[in-house]
Amino acid sequence: MMIRNLAFGSAILSLLIMAGLTIGGGLIYPDYDHLTQFISEMGATGTITGPTVSAAFIVSGMLLTLFWLLSARLLPGSFLSITGCGLGAVNGLGLMFGGVFPCAFECSLADPTPSAILHDVFGGIGYLAGIAGICLIALAARRWTHGRFLYPLGLACGIPAAAAVWLLHPGFEWYGAAQRVIELALAIFTIAVALTVRRAPESAE
Repeated sequence: MMIRNLAFGSAILSLLIMAGLTIGGGLIYPDYDHLTQFISEMGATGTITGPTVSAAFIVSGMLLTLFWLLSARLLPGSFLSITGCGLGAVNGLGLMFGGVFPCAFECSLADPTPSAILHDVFGGIGYLAGIAGICLIALAARRWTHGRFLYPLGLACGIPAAAAVWLLHPGFEWYGAAQRVIELALAIFTIAVALTVRRAPESAE
């Protein structure tokens, strides 16, 4: 039971940190627009919110990685579920390293620094891995006695997130909104898996 509570607590705390930094950072960052700016811009070098937001990325990413690694043990074991949880952990690592390597001011693509390049690489891989993880866990859940609802929920979260990921570029005016779609989809599915892990009967391990 302790490991289930640890997994659940790690997921919820990770998401609370992300929600707090997104809302709080947006209030502090001058003229921030959630619809047309990346969350990473609040953690960029040279910003008033940069050090705090980058630190929050690191802590939130570590907690999210821990959650998915524990979930790989706690969810009904199969190739799909273990691989899906592994991809979820990669998403957590992408968030963590996104804080270790912040992007340049305003996440500008003009003459990017090595840190900014690594930020985009880790962030992009993390998003793709997280979305793929949703799909694999959803497919695995079709065979579960407990948590079967993750299959339709995974489709409801994974499809919009997969569509939105292709809009994460400056050529699309509302790329900030597209990022929020992805973040919300990942968060909703993470909460659902966390509840499944916490409420599953001991026999499900």
